[in-house]
Amino acid sequence: MTADVAVRLLSQRASNDHETLGVVLYGLRRFLASEAIDEQLYNDLEAVLGEYAHPVPHLVTAIAARFRKATTTFVEIVPFLVQPYPVDEMRRLIYLSAEHPHPDDAPGHLRRLALAILAILDLMGDTAS
Repeated sequence: MTADVAVRLLSQRASNDHETLGVVLYGLRRFLASEAIDEQLYNDLEAVLGEYAHPVPHLVTAIAARFRKATTTFVEIVPFLVQPYPVDEMRRLIYLSAEHPHPDDAPGHLRRLALAILAILDLMGDTAS
């Protein structure tokens, strides 16, 4: 960007009314949510909780790893997206994410982890879509 363009952009009037700020805040929240919520997350939730869900063992491990990564991002972004902060829901998600169950218990654990993620997505409302 050249100095002339920068001077022109910085000299323009900016709106600071509540409606405009609300639109900007909504956009920023959606952008922040997109860091953790993508098509893969929804596909994984469907693979675990869907009507025909029955992931094979190697998929259980891969999905659990992706859910743990998403949990880390949720920990970072939920304070900015959900008010009041959902202490119980986040605690449950963090505890489940930290567990590494025996392979025999992995499918059940994965379902519980998926439900905990779904609870957070529900609390995020439109921001999560």
